[in-house]
Amino acid sequence: MATDIKSPMDQYSELVILWSLRILLDLKGYTLMDISYGLYGNERAFSAVGLENLLDKYDDDNELSKKKFRKILKNQHKKYHEKEHDFTDLTLNKNIIKLSDLIQLNTVEQQLLSFAVLMNAVGELEAICDVLGDISAYGAINVFSVILEIPTVEVREALSSDGLLNKTGLLRFSRDSQTNLQYQVSVLDEISDVLLNDNQPDIMESLKRFFVQGKKAKLKISDFSYINKDYEIINRYLRAANEKNIQGCNILIYGPPGTGKSELVRTLAKDLDFTLYEVTTTDSDNDAIMYQGRVDAYQLCQEVLKRKTESLILFDEIEDVFVRDGSMERYGIRTSTDSKKGWFNMVLEENPVPAIWVSNVVSHIDEAILRRFDYVMELKTPPKKTRINILNYYTRNIDVSDKWIEKIAINEDLSPGLISSAAKVVAELAYEKQVDNEKSLERVISNSLHAMGYDKNLAKSVGSPISYRPDVLNADYDLVSLQEGLSKYQQGRFCLYGPSGTGKSEFARHLSKILDKTLLVKRASDLLDAYVGMSEKNIKNMFDQALENDALLLLDEADSFLQDRSRAQQSWEVTQVNELLTQMERFEGIFICSTNLMDNLDQASLRRFDLKVKFDYLKPEQGWELFMQVVKDFDGKIKNTKALEKKVRSLRGLTPGDFATVVRQSRFAPKSLDTESLLAGLKREIEFKDKGKFKNIGFVVN
Repeated sequence: MATDIKSPMDQYSELVILWSLRILLDLKGYTLMDISYGLYGNERAFSAVGLENLLDKYDDDNELSKKKFRKILKNQHKKYHEKEHDFTDLTLNKNIIKLSDLIQLNTVEQQLLSFAVLMNAVGELEAICDVLGDISAYGAINVFSVILEIPTVEVREALSSDGLLNKTGLLRFSRDSQTNLQYQVSVLDEISDVLLNDNQPDIMESLKRFFVQGKKAKLKISDFSYINKDYEIINRYLRAANEKNIQGCNILIYGPPGTGKSELVRTLAKDLDFTLYEVTTTDSDNDAIMYQGRVDAYQLCQEVLKRKTESLILFDEIEDVFVRDGSMERYGIRTSTDSKKGWFNMVLEENPVPAIWVSNVVSHIDEAILRRFDYVMELKTPPKKTRINILNYYTRNIDVSDKWIEKIAINEDLSPGLISSAAKVVAELAYEKQVDNEKSLERVISNSLHAMGYDKNLAKSVGSPISYRPDVLNADYDLVSLQEGLSKYQQGRFCLYGPSGTGKSEFARHLSKILDKTLLVKRASDLLDAYVGMSEKNIKNMFDQALENDALLLLDEADSFLQDRSRAQQSWEVTQVNELLTQMERFEGIFICSTNLMDNLDQASLRRFDLKVKFDYLKPEQGWELFMQVVKDFDGKIKNTKALEKKVRSLRGLTPGDFATVVRQSRFAPKSLDTESLLAGLKREIEFKDKGKFKNIGFVVN
């Protein structure tokens, strides 16, 4: 025997009929229905009021008049109003009660939410509402009043912008001038699924599609020691906001992707012993949630948690939330409409639970909105010491050497996100050999860096292939004395100049090791930008980064920024020099410029340096000292010492860079480096210098 399969929505049939009868009869919706040509097209409307039988009874031959239809509706209306209805046991209403226990919805707000959910979920009720056609916002309030038998003043208050339904994003009233009833109100995405779920013992668990309890912190407070001043302020302010119930506590953290912004928030929450909640970025189908849906979810999270002390909300990936108007963007002006600013201001001023907003960039956010945040900080790539700690953490279950970690950590573009992703991939490869793990990690990280526009070479800052010998550098100032002075005072501005390869940059690297400081190297390619003003911004950021990391700052190819201003043809050429000089004077660390083109530099700029040191070609005795050192490094033996020394001392224009080049060349030679191949290589390098053979390369005019 066949049995009827009941739909979960069947439980709402009597409630839908009751509301539909009020729409058709009390609001005279029946007068707007076209039944003059039969009942075709109105099937769902008749079904909504429980009058499906009329579809078979009346047709083209047996016409249903408006008068007769009104009489039928009145009888049906009387029948349903005489019955005692108890809708409290409906799944929807029970879940709304549970939700109300969390956010304190009143009876009117509960009824409006219930109606809006069923209007979206039940096709028959939607069809009945569609009968009313386009109505105004004022008319919509009156319609809700009649359907739900609630005074209009209470409906208006519940649907106001200050009402809880709007603040939580559960139900928004559009107030469009003329539109269908179902478009006058919009329900929070996926809240219908939550409220119509009949197997839901814990409403808080179901709200996970909007916000979830935050992930556990993977880093320690010490990993953020390079931002300890910012960290301390944020930590103390969040603690005070919680203890004093300060409203509108909002912090904005921004910086390049992968720098650990979200991880910083999780570390803060753990340090404060607060429960962290994160606004979700995807829905139950793992599709991205649009910005309005995420803002609604954030506001719902605020209301749910406002009675929970020691709570913190993370609103991540907010790039699309503070969308500014595009009309003035092309002129570089960040603007938003007054109504949008007002709405954002309300969101940022009235939140009861402290919130941290995270973004990769802030250039899209209107300045008026930026000022509403209590604290704004930029999180940059962490310094080398922190990068080592992060590498150690994520590779703790992968066999890699300390030497490899030290080498890779040199790279300034290495962010926690990149390290984490690479370690996740390589951990699954299950290599047995340490070298395979290290090579694979390098490949994964370097490919990601390349895709992001950075240098693929992870170890680009690795030093010279020869032993560093400061005692054989031909400088016009006592380098040992300079080194001792910097060990005491840790501050100064220096210009190192001279021919290429004479050891200027290597001396800066040597100093960083002696002084136990991170070396921050910047070149023209790192700072010059095609857009006006960006090069100046990059110069400022360079000094800020060095200060934050307590790094020794080396500006290589400084002639690109210190050219004589009297020869400038463009205004930006002058502003770049001015910006560099301004930042130099403010900088309280060690700043070194190196250049090969001293004659082209701005003389007024040169006076700003505490010391200008010339590095010149090696003296004959220095060349011989370095020659013996390189041979020793390669376990070679020197035969016929006097004859060989005479040949080496006769070389003119020799630099430490020449020795490094020959050593690199030896990697491709069939036999290991010895005295003969080293001497031949040095001669070859000298031939290609200013007074060598390269002058004959190219076209020669006779």
